[in-house]
Amino acid sequence: MRRLVVILSLFLGLGCAASPVSGEPAKTLEQLVKDQVKKSGAKSSLVGIAVIGHKGKLRVLINADKPLKPASNMKIFTTVTGLELLGADHQYSTRLISTGALEKGAIVGDMIVRGTGDPNISGRFHDGDPVFLFRHWARKLKELGLREISGNLVADDSYFDNVRFLAGWNPKDRGKPFSAQVSPLSLNDNCVEIRVVPGAVGKPAKVELSPASSFVTVSGAPGTVSGKKAAVIAGSVDGKKISIKGTIGTGAKEWRSGPIAIDDPALFFVHSFAAVLKKEGIKLRGDIVRLGEVDVPGGGSVPGKTVSAVEKILLEHNSRLEVDIPVINKGSQNLHAELLLKTVGKKIKGEGSVAGGGKAVSRMLDNLGIAKKGLVVADGSGLSHNNRVTARQLVSILNGVRSKPYYELFWKSLPVAGVDGTLKKRFLSQKPLVGNVFAKTGYINGVSALSGFVQKGKTIWSFSILCNSLPGKSVSKAKHLQEHIVKILHSSMP
Repeated sequence: MRRLVVILSLFLGLGCAASPVSGEPAKTLEQLVKDQVKKSGAKSSLVGIAVIGHKGKLRVLINADKPLKPASNMKIFTTVTGLELLGADHQYSTRLISTGALEKGAIVGDMIVRGTGDPNISGRFHDGDPVFLFRHWARKLKELGLREISGNLVADDSYFDNVRFLAGWNPKDRGKPFSAQVSPLSLNDNCVEIRVVPGAVGKPAKVELSPASSFVTVSGAPGTVSGKKAAVIAGSVDGKKISIKGTIGTGAKEWRSGPIAIDDPALFFVHSFAAVLKKEGIKLRGDIVRLGEVDVPGGGSVPGKTVSAVEKILLEHNSRLEVDIPVINKGSQNLHAELLLKTVGKKIKGEGSVAGGGKAVSRMLDNLGIAKKGLVVADGSGLSHNNRVTARQLVSILNGVRSKPYYELFWKSLPVAGVDGTLKKRFLSQKPLVGNVFAKTGYINGVSALSGFVQKGKTIWSFSILCNSLPGKSVSKAKHLQEHIVKILHSSMP
């Protein structure tokens, strides 16, 4: 009987994972995983699990074809689509364009800033200085002899559609950095930060905005008191105005707000650039406008032609996709995933939108020979509750990339258990798994996910665990379940 069970298990591709006790047949690996799900208290019908072994052999399929919410595991779809269809060497470009001749130090016309979704115009790779590249650009322009722009400074954000805050996102999350607005012109992850430094007792504290921009205004200032404590409150009113109040002690070195997402990233971008140009000695005679709009008296804008048909590239900045893949996956950076989804939609389908990106994801699945049934692409980051994927699709992508030239880049972009990224503090109680699990985490309200690779020696298995029913909505219980399942997998590996 035991031999028959083993043969049957191998035939089904699910393997034999436990020795028989008291003459009872051994439980299959799949049954062991099912037992763990039942033990966790999760609603088993809303937990999808799929596991593929080292050589592509199916090991576990539990609700594997049921469409579920992936949370940030959606970033696996997005980053693999980018790597598969654009390539790791894809270049995001940002161009500074003149619409008139450069004569006697002045552009006789407008300067257009044209973006294509570069996510890394920030301080991320420049010692935290958000306008490092702007200063570099200003100096390059001065080397060309530029000292004045006679026309307007124009934000060209036409590469994407005009949907900046996606329909499936919670409106209550506006202003939070994880739901920063999406634009082909993005600066500092489309966030600002407030820095407060105490003054003399009884005097207002010094308030600084970074990056500095006339587009975002700050009202109020904390009072300075004796002591070392800071009780400061900062909040965004409408994405362009920030109010701040409270107190800060003279013994406190400083207080920082953390990132606050702004409204209308493209105009924020060019206003911030204009501030740097002014500081570097380049005058702007005209206004700051969006392509296709002109300012009107009393505020606001109306449609209007702002540029001529003659364009000359003054400066072009490029950023490689391969640099950003680890930012998206290890740190689970939502904005960067959204920028990539719209970019691949634009490049592959001519649509710089979520819909265009969804069509590109569909093509990626076709390339890898993966069925698309049940797939719903509502965004690129997984923040939306409208996304739907299956555990089989996820694990098939993970298994499929192993034969791709970008596999090593993708592998290294994933968080490592107990080592870095969003897995740095996980699996610490399971020493054999520390450094041997490479996986994308995911969480939104009521959803927790973990998909990636588990390694034992030279053997690598791919897995996906989607939990759409958290016991008591407990994230810790879902994580506990995921880690125990991965432990079972690791123990079952040869």
